[in-house]
Amino acid sequence: MKKYFTIILIISLFGCSSQKSTIEYKSISQKEFLQNPFGFKESIENFSSLTKPKFNTKKLLRKNKHYPEKTDTIYQLTYKNSEIFFYKTHQGQEFLLAGKVVNKQIELKNGIRVGITKEEFTSRFSDDLKFKSDSLQMIGEGTKYTFIFDKGKLYRINIDNYFD
Repeated sequence: MKKYFTIILIISLFGCSSQKSTIEYKSISQKEFLQNPFGFKESIENFSSLTKPKFNTKKLLRKNKHYPEKTDTIYQLTYKNSEIFFYKTHQGQEFLLAGKVVNKQIELKNGIRVGITKEEFTSRFSDDLKFKSDSLQMIGEGTKYTFIFDKGKLYRINIDNYFD
């Protein structure tokens, strides 16, 4: 009787520990993703207030190219090897300028993060994705996200936004 109880206990422990919590993601379009890639409004305050991951902030002053007497600010937010850059005008307007995401703790909309497989990535989108070798570019109004894969996994996300 003791043997059976021990065997049942061991089996139930292994059964509990091997279960993985999986989150079901609804497929979205590239356009929907690009409208709100992080799942929240992209602002210096929103990124700075995150507790996980916690970004470090550095300010860099820059002369406004249209009004040289005015000074704008570039904010560099870093988390380990990842960087997000914001441009803040002398009038207080903020723009996500660029970024490099290489840490899996930074998650974008629909569970897009470094480390997921190409298959997982593809399943998160409803459109037909046009990969060029091991990379994919999503281009929207004033924004470009480049997803770079290495050995079948998302290795890096580059963000390039432009404005004048």
